[in-house]
Amino acid sequence: MRLQRLLTGVAVLLATATPAYALAQVEGTPVPAAAKPNFSSLNFMVGTWTCHTKSARRPAAYVTVSTYTLDPTGYWINETSTTSPNSWIPARLVVADKITYDSDAKRWVDVSSGDQGAYGLSFAKGWTGNQIVWHDVSFAPSPDISSQTNLTTTKVSDSKIVSTSSFTEAKTGRRVSVVSTCTKS
Repeated sequence: MRLQRLLTGVAVLLATATPAYALAQVEGTPVPAAAKPNFSSLNFMVGTWTCHTKSARRPAAYVTVSTYTLDPTGYWINETSTTSPNSWIPARLVVADKITYDSDAKRWVDVSSGDQGAYGLSFAKGWTGNQIVWHDVSFAPSPDISSQTNLTTTKVSDSKIVSTSSFTEAKTGRRVSVVSTCTKS
């Protein structure tokens, strides 16, 4: 009986000591900091831009003012875009984007959210010459839009970019082009 109590006591002691020892080992290992992205290819974006975006199915371009800033942590470029109301956009819309580089996956990442439930997640491999191509991985067909193309942004100069894309209307099958021309203030 005494041997059984002794063995039970040792088992309890080992059972409580092992997690404490393992926990101490886990807590004692520092998590390495991720390398900060090299934003040199996007530094020209920092500042305020005025964009005129024309969809082929709308009567006129709408205007958006976008401001890009480097996040104080050095891991993100933040963008805030405000679209003014016009004849077919009834209210002011605000969208926030956060752009970073995922060094493990070797891709640029754009996470967006905005008024009226807007959201998005896009990836880009990086610049090829003066172009960067963004692929929206969050897109899902809807009753209105059945498919969309990637967004191709062309750097014309440090103060002008042009972005192009298109989508297909679900009901008609019509492909609608969208062109956005932005100039830096």
